[in-house]
Amino acid sequence: MTTRHLRYVGLLTWVIIALTHVRSAFAGPTAVTPQSVAFVACLFAFVAIFWIATHEGCTGHLETALVALEALLALGCVALGPSGFLPVLMVIVAGQLGLMPVRYAVFWIAGQSVLLGVLLHPYDNLVPITLVYFTFQLFGAFTARMAQEEREAKQALAAVNAELRVATGMLDMSSRAEERLRIARDLHDLLGHHLAALSINLEVASHLTEGEANQRIGKSQSLTKLLLSDVRDAVSRLREDEPVDLAAALHSIREAVPSPAIHIDGDANSVTDPDIARTALRAVQEIVTNAVRHSGARNLWMTLTTRDQTLAIDARDDGGGTDHVQFGNGLRGMRERVQQSGGTMDVRSMRGQGFEVHISLPLSTRIAESMG
Repeated sequence: MTTRHLRYVGLLTWVIIALTHVRSAFAGPTAVTPQSVAFVACLFAFVAIFWIATHEGCTGHLETALVALEALLALGCVALGPSGFLPVLMVIVAGQLGLMPVRYAVFWIAGQSVLLGVLLHPYDNLVPITLVYFTFQLFGAFTARMAQEEREAKQALAAVNAELRVATGMLDMSSRAEERLRIARDLHDLLGHHLAALSINLEVASHLTEGEANQRIGKSQSLTKLLLSDVRDAVSRLREDEPVDLAAALHSIREAVPSPAIHIDGDANSVTDPDIARTALRAVQEIVTNAVRHSGARNLWMTLTTRDQTLAIDARDDGGGTDHVQFGNGLRGMRERVQQSGGTMDVRSMRGQGFEVHISLPLSTRIAESMG
């Protein structure tokens, strides 16, 4: 259950209660009375405050204050309205308390249950009704709490899964690079040395022979030198870094994270420098991890564009955002890697407007060195 789901379930519950009780409030010989008007005002004020309090950008002390106002309006509805299912409004409040610390929520529910009992005192079956709604509220709060913990566990698992995908890919590339280096050394140390020795022996033999035999030795010497040159070229290519398939790596991260939905646009295959591709991949991984763990976003958009020998990574989400961006270990590490590659990183956020990251990297380490 997300805050959005809680929002719509609470709204549906309110609609059912309103349809049931508003008509009853204006029934009778004096349909419109100050009490019935006050009841309707409290009822609609409750749903308005509820809608604001359950907005994803509403957090902290403001959320607590709005939920407290909801509880007072719900108690006002119970006091002013006709008898019926109006105490169910307290269950809506309890569902929001489930997203708060458990001890805090239990004390809150106990307090509003006592107040509810006082308001229900003139009616029969006071204790059973109060206990019933108290348990309803506890059930609603703990259900919301369990759903929230499950959602957080899934988010943490998704973040770890994304990190594991990247780490596995990097380890696989490192293993292949070590194997390529071993093969290159073996070719150089064994075949290369033997060919060099053969070329020297053929050179000596060419000075000791004449005629057709000397010509054949000369051809053999030329072929040996050509083969030695081919071996050296092969060794040089094996020693080169293996290119990183950035597009495939980004697709793997996107598949590993169910929420938020990741939308990637641009040409990731334009990045051919392995070091720059690894830096870009690590940066994307950190952006995704932050979105999963901290933003509460439903969508994350990332665009990769190349222009003037520069790779630009622009990322934004639709999470709650913050007015004060704090650089934790992840963001600091990402900025350090980007700067070491000759790039820049800019982070912006505002409460209620999500989180934005803009990264600029040179397309190759050679360009970065010339800029430095």
